Amino acid sequence: MERLQVLVALKRRNRFFNLSVPAYAIYLGIAGLVAILVCGSLLGSFAVSRLTDSGRAVRLARENSLLKAKVAAYAAAMDTFRQFMVAAEQMDNKLRASVSLPLIPSDIRLMGIGGSQPPSPEPRVDAMLRRVRLEQQSLAEIQVALKEQESRLQYVPSIWPVQGWVGSGYGYRRDPFTGRREMHAGLDIVAPAGTPVAATGAGRVVYAGWKAGWGRCVEIDHGSGIRTFYAHCRSLKVNSGQKVSRGDVIATVGNSGRSTGTHLHYGVLASGKWVDPNNYVLIQLSAN
Repeated sequence: MERLQVLVALKRRNRFFNLSVPAYAIYLGIAGLVAILVCGSLLGSFAVSRLTDSGRAVRLARENSLLKAKVAAYAAAMDTFRQFMVAAEQMDNKLRASVSLPLIPSDIRLMGIGGSQPPSPEPRVDAMLRRVRLEQQSLAEIQVALKEQESRLQYVPSIWPVQGWVGSGYGYRRDPFTGRREMHAGLDIVAPAGTPVAATGAGRVVYAGWKAGWGRCVEIDHGSGIRTFYAHCRSLKVNSGQKVSRGDVIATVGNSGRSTGTHLHYGVLASGKWVDPNNYVLIQLSAN
C-alpha cells in the first residue's frame, strides 16, 4: 500500500518526527473538501435566489403561467357547459309543451329564478348553478306531469274492441229494419262469432247484461265523462262493478238482440252524447 512519508524537524530541540500517511486517506480528504465547497456554493446560490427579487420574479412567473393554464381550462369548461345548458333548456321546453306545462321564458332561465344555491365567489358560476337548479325543478315537474298523463291515457278508449271490418259507420244511414234514414250512433264491426271483444280503455263496468234491442251488452265508465258501449254479444265475460284494464276480454262477438248478422256494435258516449268512436282510436279499421 502506498504511503506518504513526511519528516518534521524541530531545530531547537534537535528532534525529528517521521509521519506516515496512507495515500487513500489523502485522496478522501481532498474529495471531501471539494464536496463541501460544491454544496456550500449550491446552498448559497439557492438562498440568494430565494431571497433576492430576481428569484421571486422567476418563481412568480412560473406560478402565473400555471394559473393562466388553469384559467383557460376553466373558461373552456364553462363554455362547454353553457352550450349544454342551452340545448338542455330547449329540450326542456319541448317536453313541457308535450305535457301541457307552461314554458319557462328565456330571461327567467338566464336569471335562474326559483333556484336556491349558496353564493359562489365567481358570479358566472353562481348564475350557472342557479340555472341548473331551476332545470332540476322543471324536470321534476315534467316527471309528475308525465305520470299523471300516463294514468289518464290508460282510461282513454284508444284501441279497437275487436279485429274485423266496419260494416256500417257512424252517422246517418238507411235502417235495415225500417228502411228509413236514421242516425247510427256507433260502428258495426263485422267479425266471426265467438271472437274476443276487448275493453278499449281502463275503467269500471257499469252494466253487463241484456238490453232490449241490443241483446247482450257491456257498458264501461272510463271517467272524465267518457263511456263505451258493446252490443249484440254472444257471451259476456265481466260483471257490473268490475274494474277492467285496456285489452281485457269482456265479451265475444255474437248476433243477439235486434241484429241482421254476426257483428259487434261499438259506441262511445262523451258527456252523455253519442260521438264518433273514430275520434278516439289510434289505428283505423278497413271499411266494407
